[in-house]
Amino acid sequence: MMNKEFKGKLIQLALPVTIQSLMQSSLSLIDQIMIGSLGSASIAGIGLAGKFTSLFSVMAGAIVTASGILISQYFGAKNEKGIRNSFFLPLYISAFFALVFSVISFAIPNVVMSVYADDAETVMKASSYLRWRALGFFPSVATLFISTLLRNMKKAKLPAIAGISAIIVNTVLNWFLIFGIGFFPKMEEKGAAIATVIAGIAEMLIVGTLFLREKKTRNMSLKPVFSFPREFVVTAIKILAPILVGEALWSLGENTYAIIYGHLGTEPCAAMTLMYPIQGIVIGALCGVSSAAGIIVGNSLGAGENEKAYAEAKSFVALTITAGAILALVVCAVSPLYVRLFKVPDETRAVTIKILVSFSLVFIAKVFNMVVGGGVLQSGGQTKFLTAVNIIGTWGFGVPLGFITAYALRMPIWKVYFFLSLEEYVRLIISVILLKSRRWMKNVAI
Repeated sequence: MMNKEFKGKLIQLALPVTIQSLMQSSLSLIDQIMIGSLGSASIAGIGLAGKFTSLFSVMAGAIVTASGILISQYFGAKNEKGIRNSFFLPLYISAFFALVFSVISFAIPNVVMSVYADDAETVMKASSYLRWRALGFFPSVATLFISTLLRNMKKAKLPAIAGISAIIVNTVLNWFLIFGIGFFPKMEEKGAAIATVIAGIAEMLIVGTLFLREKKTRNMSLKPVFSFPREFVVTAIKILAPILVGEALWSLGENTYAIIYGHLGTEPCAAMTLMYPIQGIVIGALCGVSSAAGIIVGNSLGAGENEKAYAEAKSFVALTITAGAILALVVCAVSPLYVRLFKVPDETRAVTIKILVSFSLVFIAKVFNMVVGGGVLQSGGQTKFLTAVNIIGTWGFGVPLGFITAYALRMPIWKVYFFLSLEEYVRLIISVILLKSRRWMKNVAI
């Protein structure tokens, strides 16, 4: 049962992130409709390029998650030195990964995207998008870390303001650059990438400015640190290494799924890509809950209040299951209307509906793993548990089922998606066992 204090914290932390996520996903849908008018090759190409960029996003997000675990507990312990170390060490590591992915994406995009698809036009569209998209990796790192710090300062609305502003900029620029409105040239998929990069830079500048204002108000010291205590580094690595390995392997699994879809043909791949915006909307509806889970439970653990932390964890479980069931039913109900938004063949629309129904059947497990696995269980710094869950689910079940159903049994793409997505339920079962064991509950801010 949620008490008044818990509800207050949940609304304060989750609502801004949820609004930002929903805004982003809704306008991503508009972007997808714009891109959809360019044809199936553009839809599939940008979708596949997005999967590769997600490799970077997931790795950067994993590092930020580790940083957030530490920052959350150090805030709970009121340890400013720990907060500073927890911000800068992971930031430097993320910047290194941004450099690596930027060089690969800019120098050899054709080589990268040819792994994902056979169709020459799809590869060309994907490569063009990826080369320009690479310019946005560094700004996204800065935005992620500053936003995490602000949320732990109970100022979640500030990164939400920056994010919503960037989304509006991205949507407007997409319209101008994709279609060549006014004096802008028609740049198609290249224009979509450039719009995303400019919007990312704008978001970084806005959130940075808001943070500096808040930092000055609180008289908070956050000077760059280039040397770190050995004990802190060891603690940070113990938390970071498992989550980074686990998230990287999970993301490689997701990219393996994309490779499977890409080699099933351009139209099936386009149908799968059309599913992503509505997936983003319904998952985004609970994204703020996941963010709040890590902070609220982490604060309680950092303050040494384990029973309170466990009660909060159970509240998040109940909330996630209830909301997940409602949203799954909504997806099934709106899917026939949703596919009419796109200028694609009727066959592609029919396949997209089947994919969306399959998605709704695994949705509760997906959001449970996001909120409980990605939020609650990691709040105690026991990230090795989640690494094991990700490896077992993705590589023990999802990837093998994907190859078997696609290439051995030659099933249609919607069945391939459904069977490989059953790995979410494997992860859910393991997460429930870990949650009940309480072994994840640890104070790392001592």
